[in-house]
Amino acid sequence: MEVPIPNFYFMGVQFIHLLALSILVGGIVAIGFIIAPTLFRRIKSRRTAGELMGEILRKFDILSLFCIAALIITGIIKYWTWENLTPWNLTRYLAILVLSGGGLYSALVVSPKLRSWMASQSSAKVGAVSRETALRPSLVLAASGSAVVQSVEAPAPEEDPPDFNRLHHISVRLMTLNLICGVIALLMA
Repeated sequence: MEVPIPNFYFMGVQFIHLLALSILVGGIVAIGFIIAPTLFRRIKSRRTAGELMGEILRKFDILSLFCIAALIITGIIKYWTWENLTPWNLTRYLAILVLSGGGLYSALVVSPKLRSWMASQSSAKVGAVSRETALRPSLVLAASGSAVVQSVEAPAPEEDPPDFNRLHHISVRLMTLNLICGVIALLMA
């Protein structure tokens, strides 16, 4: 009986294709359903939670760009080498195309705008706090010979302005679209 020789070329291309797709889908699920809700529930300051989430998303954006490149390259190789254009493959390729477009737009347009907005808010807040502290002296109370410093500044309510909300909603919608397309592409693989 003859033992078939495995096609390592096919296996390698298919493995890289599915690995990239799995990393994208798994990353979106982990960020959207585990990391973000936990950060915003456990960290009291929305600003701190947002800064941490921004750093996580920045790293995921870099990873997603590599995965998108791998998906496009391996998809082209698969189509030119051994796949036919069936309705199943067409659906998978369209899902990967939409996923790639959404991922690229998110990583190269929306996320940088969100980071830029956060950076401008951080620098504006630091400047405002230092001006306020220079203008309003702290209240010093003497209690049994020891001085107690009490701040007269009340914490500002943490509300997100319209620009941030718009960018955040676009980011969430893109992640949802990418998750749906990624699941469809995995189902069709």
